[in-house]
Formats: sequence, structure tokens, C-alpha cells
Amino acid sequence: MKLLRKIRQNLIMKNQNGNYYKYAVGEIILVVLGILIALSINNWNENRKNKKKELVLINNIIEDLGLDLIHINKSLNEVVNQKELVDDLIEKIIDNKKKLDYEKISLLRFSSDFRPISQRNHSESISNLNDDFIRDILQKYFLKEDQVLDIFLEYVDIIHNKIRPYLSEIGMHNLKSLYNNKTNEKLHVPLYPKILEKQLSVVKFQQLLYERRLKTDSFEKLLRELRLRNEELVIKLKNEIDRFK
Repeated sequence: MKLLRKIRQNLIMKNQNGNYYKYAVGEIILVVLGILIALSINNWNENRKNKKKELVLINNIIEDLGLDLIHINKSLNEVVNQKELVDDLIEKIIDNKKKLDYEKISLLRFSSDFRPISQRNHSESISNLNDDFIRDILQKYFLKEDQVLDIFLEYVDIIHNKIRPYLSEIGMHNLKSLYNNKTNEKLHVPLYPKILEKQLSVVKFQQLLYERRLKTDSFEKLLRELRLRNEELVIKLKNEIDRFK
């Protein structure tokens, strides 16, 4: 800057106005270029910091998706067993010779859970992501989660608000099953088998089984679809992380 100032003073003293104006323009251009370069460096640093933050966020999402996958698999296993029991009961209605596994009949009143944490933990952060591709695939995944949640609520409703009250009303619960008594295996069965078999001929109970079967099957199918989406999403996110490095 001292050198530029000295050149400018010499041009003024020699009364070389034409050269001075050329110099002035050149000096302005240099100053502007300096400012632009400084802004570019600053923007580069900011983008670099933002990328690091996004990478941390994506890694956290991948971890939560992994926990969600464990939960999905657990729910799937439970739902499959529940559906098998309902199928056995329906088969018993159609064919009275069908034998039931009374150790499993308690599954009729049980429901699986669905509480994914990825969306709950990161939905707000994802909306602020700069990467359009990552934001889009995550939002589509969360929409699928919402779809599963909708059918899950219907599935829970049929069990908690219809089947359980009905079982209580007809006295099917075995109170003694709450206590450990190894001397009598029948006491471990939470539902009374004889009452259950009588109910298989009751139209109202058959209709409840029908609804239970439909909702359980829908929930299972959507869980399977979500599991596949989960696995695909994790692969895509890991690929994006590798691309950023």
C-alpha cells in the first residue's frame, strides 16, 4: 500500500493527470478484487463449517436409523406371531378339528409398539439442510413413517379399545396366570381356552378377529416396506458422507 501511495504522489507532482486517472482506476480495481477474494475465502470457510455440521447431523441420523431398524425388526417379529395366532383361530372357526397352541393365545390381547426416534430427533434440523438431495430423501422417508404410524394407530385401537374390553366382558382373563405356579401349567395361560373356543362361534368375536387380522396384516406390510426404506436410506446417506470427504 505504501508503494501505491508513493506512485500516486509522484504522478500528482509531475502533473500527469491522464496516467493518474489510469492509476486510480487500477487501484480501485485492485481494492475491489481484494474485497472479492476476502469474501470468497470467508464464504469458503463458512461453507466448510456448514458441511462439517451437516456431516455430524447425517451421522447422528444414521445412528438413530440403526436404532429404529432394531425396533422395526422387533415389532415385525411380534406382529408375525400375533397374525399367526389370529390365523389359527380363524382356521379353527372354519375347521373345528384344528388344534390350538394355548400357550400363544395371550397374543390375542397384545400389541406391538411403533416409536421411531429419527424423525422425532431430527425433523427440525433436516428442514434447514442445504443439501437438497439429502433433505428430499429424508423427508420422503419420514412421510413413509407417518403412513406406518397411521395404520399403527388403527391397529392399536382395535386391540386396546375393542378386543381387550370384549375379553374382559366375557370373563376370558385368567387371574391366576398372574402368579407363578409351576405345579399347574394351566394356571400360566392368561386366557381361558374353553371360553375362547366357545367364543369362536360368536359372530361378534368373529368380526373382531376379522378386524384384528386386517389391521395386523396392514401394519406388518408397512413395517416391511419401512424396513426396506430404512436400509436403502442408510446406504444413500453413507454414500453422501463419502462424497463429502
